[in-house]
Amino acid sequence: MVELNNIHKSFGKNHILKGVNLNIEKGEVVVILGPSGSGKTTLLRTVNFLDSADDGSVTVNGFCLDCKKHSKTQVIELRRKTAMVFQNYNLFQNKTILENVMEGLVTVKKIAKADAEKMSRDILAKVGLSERCDFYPSQLSGGQQQRAGIARALILDPDVILFDEPTSALDPELVGEVLNTIKTVAQTGITMIVVTHEISFAREVASRIIFMEGGSIVEEGKPSEILVNPKEPRTQQFLKRITDPQAAGEE
Repeated sequence: MVELNNIHKSFGKNHILKGVNLNIEKGEVVVILGPSGSGKTTLLRTVNFLDSADDGSVTVNGFCLDCKKHSKTQVIELRRKTAMVFQNYNLFQNKTILENVMEGLVTVKKIAKADAEKMSRDILAKVGLSERCDFYPSQLSGGQQQRAGIARALILDPDVILFDEPTSALDPELVGEVLNTIKTVAQTGITMIVVTHEISFAREVASRIIFMEGGSIVEEGKPSEILVNPKEPRTQQFLKRITDPQAAGEE
């Protein structure tokens, strides 16, 4: 479903991604863990060319792009196969939640407004926002806004959904409602790549966990392998830090 081949990315002299290779099968939920600056969000953004890699190739559901040689039309085609849920929601503040979700259907897929509205109301109901359709983002909690962002991603029926730390901007008491929504989405069988620090979520939902450090994949495996018995010392140190507050100073 998703194949990243020899992905390199630099910002100026800072070499962020160092030849990353990754294959994700259809229906997998892959969680990417790692400390700040490890390259995990940049890697996520290279999948849909929000950050275009300097070298390598990206393939999504059989459609392959060379990171050095590609056209704008090819990038648009790749993006149609993906949807992204951002950590800061990225909702249009001057549009209602319903209008936010409808936007992609009307402008990208050219679906008639009446049909787009019905589809959008249905998807908002699935994320528990049927009574908030006519509210503006400023009238909703952070958790509700993020669930609207998830609905906006789902409505496009993408091959893969990319989640960039979807709970990092939320107050602690709102994290659970968003994670439960993502769990429900995962049960539909859609391919998902999730950058997060939520270990309990990774344990429950991930089919595979990837640990990144210094722009490379250090270790990957099933949650039972990575979270219970990691082999690499750096993975062990990271997990100890985020599960044991007293170890935070060791990082």
